[in-house]
Amino acid sequence: MPRAAIALSGGVDSAVAAALLHEAGYDLIGLTMRLWPKSRCCDERDIEDAAELCAQLGIPYQVLDYRERFRKEIVDPFIADYAAGRTPNPCTRCNQTLKFSALWQEAQALGAEVLATGHYVRQQTAPEAQLWRGVDARKDQSYFLYGIERDLLPRLRFPLGGLRKEEVRALAHAHRLPIADKQESQDICFVGGDYRHFLREQGVESRPGKILGPEGEELGTHEGVIHFTVGQRRGIGGGSAEPLYVLAVDAERAEVRVGPAAALLKERLEISDCNWLLNWQPGEEQQVEVKLRYAAAPVPALLRLQEGGRASLQLSQAQRAITPGQAAVCYRGERLLGGGIIAGLGNGVVSGPEWPLLRE
Repeated sequence: MPRAAIALSGGVDSAVAAALLHEAGYDLIGLTMRLWPKSRCCDERDIEDAAELCAQLGIPYQVLDYRERFRKEIVDPFIADYAAGRTPNPCTRCNQTLKFSALWQEAQALGAEVLATGHYVRQQTAPEAQLWRGVDARKDQSYFLYGIERDLLPRLRFPLGGLRKEEVRALAHAHRLPIADKQESQDICFVGGDYRHFLREQGVESRPGKILGPEGEELGTHEGVIHFTVGQRRGIGGGSAEPLYVLAVDAERAEVRVGPAAALLKERLEISDCNWLLNWQPGEEQQVEVKLRYAAAPVPALLRLQEGGRASLQLSQAQRAITPGQAAVCYRGERLLGGGIIAGLGNGVVSGPEWPLLRE
């Protein structure tokens, strides 16, 4: 069997993935990225747990110091997005730039022929390398992996893609892994709680501004745009006869536009920084199903590919609270096709002074 690098987070999933590959005869080496102090992933306790696992399996183990790069490529863009009025998804960026591309370079330097992780996603090899949703719909992580480099797909292994979480937990006990009962976190690993508190700790200014109604009328004031995201209802205040929701955020003017729930429904969006896992070209049109957030159901849509890593999506049915900064991830059935970052709604681009989010 080839030599494989296994990415270890210190959690149950990556531990079981390592045990399964070891059992299958792979020549394994364990790798953990040290990313952020007081992180909910790959912190000092997690590193100790991963080291104990590797000792039990009898495989070499290395810890890679990626703290500076994690700060520059993941944390700083996260902060900048919120300061600009967007709602980022740092997990998709981290998987794209660090946990696969960068880790694969490290793995190659150690003589590995493949890179494995504990993600819940399946692979197909014919007629070409493909990624598919994981069997366990509750744990499927394909949404977060749309940014993987296409050329890297044949080098990846995902031992858990055909398993359900309860099966993975049972395997951890069957292999007597030291972290069989370890709980997992659903939060952003480096935030560890309220993102607004984290942003304040990182020195993000919270500039007061106006809350405006659908026609531009002033309804009140706020303490900073970092407190608002599209679709939000709480924290708006005012004496409106009907519930009001955040429709758009203009960080430059420190203004938040609000309106009724019906105004949140949109049928068109633009995406940028696209990555496609198959050979598509600008100018093509494709019928896809798109997920506009991790927990959302896929929606049929017409995808129009554009130059410069951009594309547009015409949804078959209007969706509520499409959020700039989040990932729009495309599928065809079970197959992951790729995606991009939501950059505008209707014909506009997000965060302009003329409120193009409301323009159709």
